Amino acid sequence: MKRRRRESLVSLVFCGPAIALYLAFVIGPALLGFAYGLTDWSGWSGGGQASDLGAALGGLARLDGGAARAGCEAFLGAKFVGLANYAELAHDPVFANFQSVTAFRRSALGFTLFETLLIVLTFTFGAMVLAVLLDRVKHRVGLVRGLFFYPFVLSLLVSSLLFLYLGNYREGAINKALAWMGLSAWQQDWLMSPTWAPWTIFALVAWTSMGFFTTLYLANLQAIPEDLYEAAALDGAGPLAVFRAIQFPLLMPTVLTNSVLALINGINLFGQVVVTTQGGPGTQTFTLGYYIYHLGRLNNRQGYASAVSFVVFVLLAAIAIVQATALRRRQVEL
Repeated sequence: MKRRRRESLVSLVFCGPAIALYLAFVIGPALLGFAYGLTDWSGWSGGGQASDLGAALGGLARLDGGAARAGCEAFLGAKFVGLANYAELAHDPVFANFQSVTAFRRSALGFTLFETLLIVLTFTFGAMVLAVLLDRVKHRVGLVRGLFFYPFVLSLLVSSLLFLYLGNYREGAINKALAWMGLSAWQQDWLMSPTWAPWTIFALVAWTSMGFFTTLYLANLQAIPEDLYEAAALDGAGPLAVFRAIQFPLLMPTVLTNSVLALINGINLFGQVVVTTQGGPGTQTFTLGYYIYHLGRLNNRQGYASAVSFVVFVLLAAIAIVQATALRRRQVEL
């Protein structure tokens, strides 16, 4: 009994601070954000007084709904509006417009899903193919792999500013190169074109992050036993047969990891949009993250932005669970 208590005390000493920090900086803000999603908080009103929280808890203990609500509103610095924010979100054309396929793609949800689909496919399968090709390089291996990984080392601001320069209409390198080749008719503002802006943002994300996902695949490839390759060579298997029978099945754990990371990367796409298009032209490159920022920071609608954040969290969790379940089932079958 004493030993068990001693072990519990040791566990509390070592794990307690981490648990407290996680509750304070992750769970607490998440619950507070959900609460703000039920209010009309602007982000500038007061609140946060311990006495108001005490009054709310006291009213709750006395089963006095009016006092508890008044105390909560005073503590949050906002009035409860119930599910009004979610009702507004259901008819918000900027968040999701289902009138047509084009309208949906130009909404925040549609644009985010479009970019996420491209990112997941590229970082899951494109990075795999690139890793297999790089694994076959025998000369100047470090230099060749470093060329692909180097963009990932750059800060997001530097890489975004670089693409901002490349896509500039007047001074951009792309348009200058087109003019030099006699293709001036193809010149345009690549970051403000409704057609090309989504592809330019995707190119930026792919260029900066491809090296990271490729490196994960390369690490897995290095762990494959050489005996398997030798047996395949004795059987006369070519590169495609080796990839299909050996490399692809053994890369499935990394496929799961990369696909989930790519999904999170796509859903949380934000910084690249802030630096390059700022949601333009109009609202056609609004991602979910940028829309939340636009509502809360630029329009002082923190309550509505919190409601959007909660919906995005549920959406991301649901997609991640379905994706992970499907890939694990595929991994077991292999």
